[in-house]
Amino acid sequence: MTTETQTSHTERSAARTTPVWRHLAIGFVIVSVVVGLALWQGSGGNLSLAGDLFGSANWSIRPDPAAFLRAPWVIQLHAGTAIGALLLGTVQMFAPKGTIPHRTVGYVWAVLMVTTAISAIFIRQINGGSFSFIHIFVPLTLMSVYGMIANARRGLINKHKNAVYGAFFGALIVPGLFAFMPGRLMHVIFFGG
Repeated sequence: MTTETQTSHTERSAARTTPVWRHLAIGFVIVSVVVGLALWQGSGGNLSLAGDLFGSANWSIRPDPAAFLRAPWVIQLHAGTAIGALLLGTVQMFAPKGTIPHRTVGYVWAVLMVTTAISAIFIRQINGGSFSFIHIFVPLTLMSVYGMIANARRGLINKHKNAVYGAFFGALIVPGLFAFMPGRLMHVIFFGG
């Protein structure tokens, strides 16, 4: 493929990309539905925000960092890789792009994200041994990571960037917020059980 052909292909791809606001709006709707369903499911179908989210009006904070060590190994793996991906992804957002370190860190970040997603398949304590609404993030994460790598390798940088932001916010930050719901490990570590 000549440079001229590559340039015209890249320009056509850039012209066809969906506006960022549309991705954000779709993501917001999906996240809102998933959060609402998870809260409803967690409340047994009877959602009262003050009582169900915080236990009672007399909610107190008693952090328990040792809860991490008491958790099953798959939850430790999941939380550890998620925290690693969060830290590395934050650094990557502000680091120079297109360099060899950027690519290397990007591949490490992708491995952390895939490990986090796959380990989530084996975490089913919330819904009596079945998958819960939060498991929708497993295929979304895997598709985002694939899109991120495929688009970077094809030189479609805008699509790569969108896939990275989608994976970081939609597959790491949003599910990470679920980890702070009552009864979940991060909630116990920071606020007590």
